[in-house]
Amino acid sequence: MSQAIEHEGPADGGAGIGEVFDLGYQGYDGERHGRWQARRAIWRDGIRITLGLGRGVTKKVVPFTFIGLVWLPAVIVIVITAFISTFGGSIADIEGPSFDEYYDGAMFFTVLFAAVVAPELLCPDRREGVLTLYLVRPITATDYIGARWLAFLTVTVLTLWFPQLLIFFWKSLSASDPREWAIDNWLALPRLFAAGALLGIFLATLAMCGSSFTVRRPYAAIGTLAIVVISAAIGGIGREAFSGAVGEWASLINLPMVTVSVVHWIFDADTVGPLDERIYFAWQTVLTAGFGVLLWWRYRGQGR
Repeated sequence: MSQAIEHEGPADGGAGIGEVFDLGYQGYDGERHGRWQARRAIWRDGIRITLGLGRGVTKKVVPFTFIGLVWLPAVIVIVITAFISTFGGSIADIEGPSFDEYYDGAMFFTVLFAAVVAPELLCPDRREGVLTLYLVRPITATDYIGARWLAFLTVTVLTLWFPQLLIFFWKSLSASDPREWAIDNWLALPRLFAAGALLGIFLATLAMCGSSFTVRRPYAAIGTLAIVVISAAIGGIGREAFSGAVGEWASLINLPMVTVSVVHWIFDADTVGPLDERIYFAWQTVLTAGFGVLLWWRYRGQGR
């Protein structure tokens, strides 16, 4: 129960009557959670921010538009298949995209998704100066940026996996013996999971790293897109301008070619680059690690 203590001012009326309220504040006696609970909370909040959940309609339009564009080819194939089978047609006559081709086609929209949405997880906290509220015990800068990165990676990878699983089940159902087809092609499942994970890790790390250098989301998005587009242009020009080994190694500058080559290597598909695809895989690993270290460096200490 609160208590009020009144104090009358001087008789000359120079000051009014003051009151001091005892509101009875008490310490917190409930359950206390450690760092893992705090990390999970930041991760869950990051997923909600990525998808625009709990926010205005405009915040949901952008992420779900790009996610829908990534899923659209698979959905179209399923709809056409269902339509043809309804009228007695053979779904075996429909040739959908292969797993590696699907990732090739989804690359453009996935890059846009990463460039535009990733800044939502970092830039507002830096601009509004609330980062220090996260970086109190027991949370560290590494916990914060790791949870944010993992949240965006979760959404990105699931966005890439879902249409591939639809394609897999569609191909299984279109076979004369679905069970036999699934047994013969089961290796496609770990490959599509691996390809989606590697592509998602690279793009998420690149986009989050770019977002750590500015407090303005448009600048972060433009910066990430510029890195991808300019690298593709320089790599393509270098490959055409130089002959022999120099031109071949210049293809490593082309980031889209690097990622596509890694996907084709995982699926054992036709090569798209002049170098051994294992070289592209090693280079993508180095780039991902480099962007990750740079991202961590930007948030070391109290997160600048």
